[in-house]
Amino acid sequence: MKIRKDSLLIKIIFYNDIAIFLTSILIAIVVILTSFQDMEQRIEDTTKNKMNLLMGNYKSYFGEIRNDVYKEIGKYRISEGNQQIAEMLKYNLLKEDFRNYYNSVITIISSEGELLGEYGNKGNLGTLNEDNIHILLETSSKKEFEETGYYLAQVDNKIYARVVIPYGNETTTYYLVVSIPINRDFLTSLTDGLELSSKDRVYFVTNSPDKDELQAKFFFSNRTYKEILKKDYKNYYLNKKINGLSYYVGIYNLIGYNDSYLGSFILSLSKERLTEEKLMTSIYIGILVLLIMIISSTVSSKVFRKLLMPLTQIADLADEISKGEKVDDIKVIGQGEIRTLSISFKEMVEKLNIAQEDLTIQNKELVRNIERIEAIDKLLMGMNIEQDTFKTIKKLVSGFTSEVGLGYSRAMYFRYSRENDYLIGEEVAINRSLKEESKKGFKFQLKNLKELVLFTKVPINNDNLLAKSFKEQKIIYKNDAGYKYDLGNDVLKAIGLKNFFIFPIHGAGKFSGVVVVDNYAKDIRINQEELELLNLLSMNFSIGINNKETILDTLESERVLTIEKLATRFLKLRGEVVEKLLKCVDSENPGEKIIEELTTIKPYLARIKEDNESLKIYSEEIEDKYERVSLDKIINETIADYSQKFKSENISISFFNATSGSVLGSRRKLKKVIKELIDNACNALLDKQNNRRIDIILSKRKINEKIELKIIDNGIGISSKQLEDIYEPFISYSPQTLGLGLFFVHKVIKDHGGVIKHFSEEGNSTEVKITLNAYKEEV
Repeated sequence: MKIRKDSLLIKIIFYNDIAIFLTSILIAIVVILTSFQDMEQRIEDTTKNKMNLLMGNYKSYFGEIRNDVYKEIGKYRISEGNQQIAEMLKYNLLKEDFRNYYNSVITIISSEGELLGEYGNKGNLGTLNEDNIHILLETSSKKEFEETGYYLAQVDNKIYARVVIPYGNETTTYYLVVSIPINRDFLTSLTDGLELSSKDRVYFVTNSPDKDELQAKFFFSNRTYKEILKKDYKNYYLNKKINGLSYYVGIYNLIGYNDSYLGSFILSLSKERLTEEKLMTSIYIGILVLLIMIISSTVSSKVFRKLLMPLTQIADLADEISKGEKVDDIKVIGQGEIRTLSISFKEMVEKLNIAQEDLTIQNKELVRNIERIEAIDKLLMGMNIEQDTFKTIKKLVSGFTSEVGLGYSRAMYFRYSRENDYLIGEEVAINRSLKEESKKGFKFQLKNLKELVLFTKVPINNDNLLAKSFKEQKIIYKNDAGYKYDLGNDVLKAIGLKNFFIFPIHGAGKFSGVVVVDNYAKDIRINQEELELLNLLSMNFSIGINNKETILDTLESERVLTIEKLATRFLKLRGEVVEKLLKCVDSENPGEKIIEELTTIKPYLARIKEDNESLKIYSEEIEDKYERVSLDKIINETIADYSQKFKSENISISFFNATSGSVLGSRRKLKKVIKELIDNACNALLDKQNNRRIDIILSKRKINEKIELKIIDNGIGISSKQLEDIYEPFISYSPQTLGLGLFFVHKVIKDHGGVIKHFSEEGNSTEVKITLNAYKEEV
């Protein structure tokens, strides 16, 4: 096909070449600048690494000195005025390492600051004298010295490192001091292993007017010298020209014992090779960009020339559509505007086909919704809230998957455990037709589903979908695969959930929880109409459950009211009799015969009085203020109250508290609970001849923020039959008690939103476990 000079293709090619040229130039500049920056960074990193090696050699040098001296020091007995010891130490250290110890001076000083001996290089003798020995003793006692083992000092315009090693016995302490001059020769000895090139340099500069060394104020610029004097940092890095050549310089500042600046170690790496690398990099990148420009221009020109070729095909296709001919399939051809035209025609035909398919799907969904309405109606009509709430929930779970019910694939019921703060798998129902027809997924997702769910726990204290549905009491649905969402447990991600919803069950007491239902192996989506039907089912089911719980609460209230009336009925009469009898017994001058008779019944009268007090506590209507209560303080107070009883009955008690046990509740009632449980533990130990023991453990679970209290005794234990009705009122297996203690304890813990459990082995021991919610500050 002939292309005109004023065609769009020619213009596109021209402007594309301009864009390629400008883009290539911009990329070249960016790449070159990035490369230069990377090169500069590399030499900076190299300098810092070599500087770190230099500092490592510097610090290990003094560590080696301390180790060498410690090896030798045990061979001698140091005493006052022993000059030979210093000479022998220097001699042996020179044999160990001549280079390190040639310029060093060995000095022995007493703890009072007296110079006992000194030996070393003559040029460095006498640097320790009466004027500065006290500085050495003061500096060696500082915490900073303990960390390094040495310090720096300036004497006669020269810098010395003092390594001080205390030595002696329990009564006498001596100080062995190794003094090393810090100068250029010392710095040179530290450069071993740095792999410096012939163009790299090291310098030692001093802040003293020492003519033999470089002066810091002349080596550095005024600005750098002032910054160094401030001592803000020990290490400095900067670019500097030295003798007309460029270097990247690392500076380590030497700070004296009095925090004064003494001098610096300077490591300078040459940047001459860096300049050559920058030039070569610029050339390589320029050549590469030029090649890219040529290749891009050629390729794009050929591509654009093909753009107009499919135009005839698109025109023919448009002519067929305009004539009303049916086109089942349109292939997308061409590029740019031509491709857009092709796509538009294709989309038009597809929309017509989709509209027809949507009508068919809507008809099917309408029929499906009508069937579900009938199924939900039958389910609600046939569902009676049984005495056993769990049976009612099982009916609901089965109704979700029944073909005569709602016809979903799978339903899994998770019950909320208040003790552990988890949703725990309890029941599973699978559509029978699914087992026969489905060939999708894995076998364990159907065959082993119940075993998997029964061992699945979902935490309620995070933001997973099950916890959210349960806490917000609303149905959550997802028309997608379940593994894409946070379901609180990886097992739920593995079972192949698809197009699922979470149905909350609330108001069912200990059977509250959620039901997870899905369309496993089916391409059926959950729509808004279906969600409204499920909400209707949820509302009606919750009303039925709540009515049953209301009845149970009413029965509980009536039982408590009966106890209150029973206590009030007997309190007054029994109280008056007990008071009179006790008054007669405690009288100072009763007849001997009366005293003798009353004394025999005194224990029974005291027991009646205790019963009166117990009944009075259970019958009183006192509104306690709920506040932050620390269980460890209550337990310690109770142990103190019972200390005399523990001693008289030979009971050993231990209290381990890993937390303060802060909860929101009534301090009075919680203290009564602790006393009641300790009383029971003491009574259980009465028949035990020896080794009577009570253990109390207070801890906090980190996972679900629960406070856990355990009271364990090694008494006579409780039978399994007695454990069945242990929290019922007026049930006691001791003739001396009313049987209200554990009833009160159970009620208080339940009112505080907690759980209490008894575990016992008859004839051996009993453990009481209480779980309460930890106190949380209001935000």
